[in-house]
Amino acid sequence: MSNLHTYMQYHDPLTIIARKGSVEDPFVDRTDSLPVINGLITLLEIPSLTDKVTISNLVEVDQQVFEKKQKLNENEFLVHYGMGTIQFHASQEGRVHLCRYKGRGLIMYPASRIYAMIKRNPDVVKTLQDFIEESQRKLDETQIAMERLEEVVRHSVQQTVLAKRATDEANEAADQALEAAGRATNAYQTTRLVYKSPVADYRELRDTYPFPEVGWTVQTYKDGMRYRYDGNNWIEIDVFGQNLQVVNPYRDGLMSVAEHLKLNEIPLEVQDRVVVFCKESYVFQEIIGVVAPFPFQGEILDVRAFCGVYGETETEIVIEKSRDLIHWVDIMDTPIHFNALSHADDKKASFTTKQVAAGDLFRVQINKAGLGLQHLTIQLTIRT
Repeated sequence: MSNLHTYMQYHDPLTIIARKGSVEDPFVDRTDSLPVINGLITLLEIPSLTDKVTISNLVEVDQQVFEKKQKLNENEFLVHYGMGTIQFHASQEGRVHLCRYKGRGLIMYPASRIYAMIKRNPDVVKTLQDFIEESQRKLDETQIAMERLEEVVRHSVQQTVLAKRATDEANEAADQALEAAGRATNAYQTTRLVYKSPVADYRELRDTYPFPEVGWTVQTYKDGMRYRYDGNNWIEIDVFGQNLQVVNPYRDGLMSVAEHLKLNEIPLEVQDRVVVFCKESYVFQEIIGVVAPFPFQGEILDVRAFCGVYGETETEIVIEKSRDLIHWVDIMDTPIHFNALSHADDKKASFTTKQVAAGDLFRVQINKAGLGLQHLTIQLTIRT
């Protein structure tokens, strides 16, 4: 059983998990697959000096030998057993190595005791705990914004339902108007009405029917006027369907002016859809395994990226698109870029193509991973 040491005299204790290396509490076999970043690999536990660290195709250099020659060859590495780090030749930068060793345990530092110098003169220092609390506050603000957006969506849906109800009521009014027209026709049965094909307006009426007969009845569809020929002149007899005129900002129609204006106020942003990619823990040079299908046709509006723990070096990310999960195409003209020590991208990302077809698949590839960057979130906004 590993020994757990905590120094409770501090408000934020230091925790050490240490194994004895005995039969009852042996060191644990470890196999860590980690990338070389800035010439170093930091093992997930402190390695045993007695059992050494082995890496395939590479040779460990003793500390005394290294102190004499002060450099490493391409196939050599140096282990700092006290800190649990491995030093490599510059040619190994970015490569992933499988490190085998026996783990003695690890030292866990509280976030409040890990600090970063923000600026000098005067000195401004922030701890990791400060960054965690600030990140949590930002996440809380984002959650509040999302709840507000959901409220807007719900309100828009309610307004759409009201508009549909108004349309149904208008259709019912139209049916009633048609019934009223039928009753009016029956009321003057003694008047002979012979309906002809409608025309645009009164001038086209005279041109189309130059020799009319008594009782011919023609409607002009521009203004809904109905004319009957009485033997001498075309007489206006009624305005057919006058309560069926299309609504406009100035006059009621199939819906009221107030309902028409309210419908026009629904923002285009309601049609925006958001695809979110997340990567917990550390981010490496890799392809994130989450694949996001998009079932609608649309256009990419924007992309934003955030990280819970910033990287000490730059980070570059691209978004790829596919139709068959086999052939992937990079759609970025300018990749998503995190500056060192930044929790958000620099907002300079752009796309070579913004068109999205229904059924397109999206994924994220990390081309360059910042040292220590964790908890990555990428938000892709598409308007449908």
